[in-house]
Amino acid sequence: MDIRVGLIGLKGHQGTILGGVQAMDGARLVAVCDDDEQKLAGVSGWPSANPETQTFSDPAELFDSVEMDIVGVCGTDSERAPMILAAAERGIHVIAEKPLAMDLDELAQVREAVASSGIHVSMLLTMRFDPPYITMRRMIAEGAIGEVCLATMQKSYRLGTRPEWQRSRETFSGIIPFIGIHALDLIRWVTGREFTQGAAFCANVGHPDVRDLEDNCSVALQLDNGASASARMDYCRPAAAPTHGDDRLRVAGSEGVIEWIYTADQVTLITNEDELRVLELDEKIDQFEDFVASIYEGAPSWAPAEDCIRMTDVCLRLREVANAGLVADLG
Repeated sequence: MDIRVGLIGLKGHQGTILGGVQAMDGARLVAVCDDDEQKLAGVSGWPSANPETQTFSDPAELFDSVEMDIVGVCGTDSERAPMILAAAERGIHVIAEKPLAMDLDELAQVREAVASSGIHVSMLLTMRFDPPYITMRRMIAEGAIGEVCLATMQKSYRLGTRPEWQRSRETFSGIIPFIGIHALDLIRWVTGREFTQGAAFCANVGHPDVRDLEDNCSVALQLDNGASASARMDYCRPAAAPTHGDDRLRVAGSEGVIEWIYTADQVTLITNEDELRVLELDEKIDQFEDFVASIYEGAPSWAPAEDCIRMTDVCLRLREVANAGLVADLG
């Protein structure tokens, strides 16, 4: 099998795609595009590249010059939907950064293009493929905590030095679609429950230098069984913290509680019948290999297009009601 992979944009989790190309027999990186000439100059030295890998600064030129089977779309948020639409027009499968679009109108165009073209689309919901969340999902599905009653997720990051594109609402989607999409997706995916209503608040309170980039957010949600959920995101993790992020997911059920704390590096479970114990984690799944298998082998995708579109829709709707004191209908 010869799978020709292109990459447009070097501003996200493109390492997930590049690592998959490097590890997979038959996959080869045919082209890379970005507006940073310095980054492009280093492409020839990548382990995933080869002597035939071409570089471009203009996506249109790449599309016109190179034949691709799969393209990774990892540029700015504002570039994402146009690149997905261009790929769909050419019948090229897409694995993209999140969110898939900047607004609901763009998302409707993406949804229609994916359906009419028949291409496979996935989004870099990378945390779905990590052992702690795979383990939590499996245990909840097996009934370890009974009926889900409450789910809470935290994502706290160091602010660091943010690129210019993340400081403007013209090119950046906001903290909910950019970071919150991971937290909200994990709540939905791990619990197996659907969202029905939601409210959100976000702002930039303490870091005016990053302008439109919010530094805090809180989201409250109702699940389809009457349970509640919440997610909190911030860019306030101190620079001296030992890790860039501090992620935590806790799900409380009628029979027990399961929890992952990144800084403790463990998933714990306590139930009405058993004392607190640390769980052995499931194996990590390679997202790029999973995507390829869904295309060429008909295997179920761990991040299918319908989930990626749904989560983009949820996050864009929550962004609309953030700071407005409204409740979003997520039905």
